[in-house]
Amino acid sequence: MKLEGKICLITGGTRGIGAATAKLAASRGFDVGINYKSDAAAADEVVAAVKGLGRKAVAIQGDMASEADIERMFGRR
Repeated sequence: MKLEGKICLITGGTRGIGAATAKLAASRGFDVGINYKSDAAAADEVVAAVKGLGRKAVAIQGDMASEADIERMFGRR
């Protein structure tokens, strides 16, 4: 399967398993959206790490327990 240019959204992507998954996805060819609830600085660090692997990355703030935030993340509002 060709992953180059595919986009992967990682929720809770600023630490632990989420950050590791974002970096792994980037190493496999995905561009990555890093979702975070409150720690923008940590999200920026993961974005930088993904970009360091040669992939595109963006940090996206949103609380996955909030339907309004989820809809906003996906451009529905």
